[in-house]
Amino acid sequence: MSDMKVASEKKILIINPPFYRLQNASLVHYPPGCCNVAAALEKAGFKSLIYNADYDPNKRTILGNTDHINVIALTKQYNNYLKRLNNDNDPIWKEIKQYLRNFNPDILIVSVFNTTITAGNKIAKMAKNLNSEVLTIFEGSTNRGLHCAIDPSVIGDFSVMDFALRREPEFTVAELVKEIDKQSFSTNKGKKDFSKIKGLSWKNEKGKVIHNEDRLPIADLDKLSFPARHLLDGYENMPPHTFQGIYGSRGCPFQCIFCGCHTSMGYKPRIRSAENMVAEIEKTYKEYKTRYFYICDDIFFIDKKRAQKFCRLLMKKKLPIFWSAQTRAEMVDESTLQLAKKAGLQHVAVGVEVGNPQIRQLIKKGNTVDDVRRCAKLLHKVGLRMVAFCIIGLPGEGEKEITDTVNLVKEIKPYIVYPYFPTPAAGTELASIVKEKNPEGLAQYRDRNHMDTSAPLADKMKLQDRKKVIEWAVGEFVKINKHSLVLDVVKRPKFYFALANDMNFFKHPKFFLGYIKDYLNV
Repeated sequence: MSDMKVASEKKILIINPPFYRLQNASLVHYPPGCCNVAAALEKAGFKSLIYNADYDPNKRTILGNTDHINVIALTKQYNNYLKRLNNDNDPIWKEIKQYLRNFNPDILIVSVFNTTITAGNKIAKMAKNLNSEVLTIFEGSTNRGLHCAIDPSVIGDFSVMDFALRREPEFTVAELVKEIDKQSFSTNKGKKDFSKIKGLSWKNEKGKVIHNEDRLPIADLDKLSFPARHLLDGYENMPPHTFQGIYGSRGCPFQCIFCGCHTSMGYKPRIRSAENMVAEIEKTYKEYKTRYFYICDDIFFIDKKRAQKFCRLLMKKKLPIFWSAQTRAEMVDESTLQLAKKAGLQHVAVGVEVGNPQIRQLIKKGNTVDDVRRCAKLLHKVGLRMVAFCIIGLPGEGEKEITDTVNLVKEIKPYIVYPYFPTPAAGTELASIVKEKNPEGLAQYRDRNHMDTSAPLADKMKLQDRKKVIEWAVGEFVKINKHSLVLDVVKRPKFYFALANDMNFFKHPKFFLGYIKDYLNV
């Protein structure tokens, strides 16, 4: 509930730039950065609307961050993605321009992550061309998952960006919009001063960029409103699957060189209470009929007591739901997994990353290949499905190192494998490594996504050899995914019935037929 009546008549639009749509797909999940910002504004008394420009109801959907069946589909779209990103005449950009023209926002908030900053800049420029007085605000902390977090004040374009929200956006955006409303400010006239708002970078009337004092991390995440799923434009027609994401913690104590979590969330984990998380799940189930939830914490089991309490509370609620979670390999134990399974847990996604011990040390993963083996053994024993997240194309990797990863994956027998290709996001140690080798080198990675099979960071191999090895590795993973799915549907019919319902397969059989077509074409 809002703290006050509507404080302003200013029209506020929050936009999630296209990414998967530029790859002929569609991200069905709600954009968390947008929904968190909208919730904070609503609590402060401001109306806003979220436009998810990465969602197309007529396209096949992306489950999570990649296609559940065919990871090759997106790797083949990378070149097409670049062309469409830079083609102003592409239908997606025309659609966005028309949306901006029709809505005519006074304030435009753009929520970006490491590979949508270019698209975000493009949208801000488009908005400025349509209305020179529109105020543009960028945030990049909680969209798409913490590992993708960025600081827009570092890599954003202040020629089209008036404000950048550094780190966690909720309190900063509420204070900023209150101050904008108070000053009745426009970009063309009047002196403005936003220097007292912590966590803000902004451009003054002379065009000088000012970086205010940092804002301290939010200590009690339970004080935040639930993501404003109801402010998504067209949410009534979106499938229940759209609303499944539950974000239960921020911050990570580990030092993986590819992760941007520390840039915005810090090293100290801050954890929502089990009661607060279960309340969000219950509310989402009742309002949107969602039955399968994904706990998006990078390390759900980092606090065993919270995890166990969460499971007991879910069991007490007796909701007809299923859920999955993510963890580090060394943080699982049999008793907690057994309890979680009773509470409806289906999958545990594990950061397997790489199979080579030397590369594992290089990326500062902080655990071992044996930890991964032990985790897999426990999950199989308890009867939970393991999802393996792997990284291919890191510095120092050659054919042998990539083969080690493929062999490890085959050994641990996951239910699904998701391969990713590293992107040196600003603020990460991986970016520092790239910059040290070539001071101008980071620019070439800005528009690369995690499905770019050229994997230029793996400079131990020539381009032709890299592509050959990587395509082989991805092909091996696709075989695992396809084989696993057929067997699993037979073993878990109740879960797949709930999933089919969440994806609107019963209401729209064409989506189900498209899914089967994707499977047959692998």
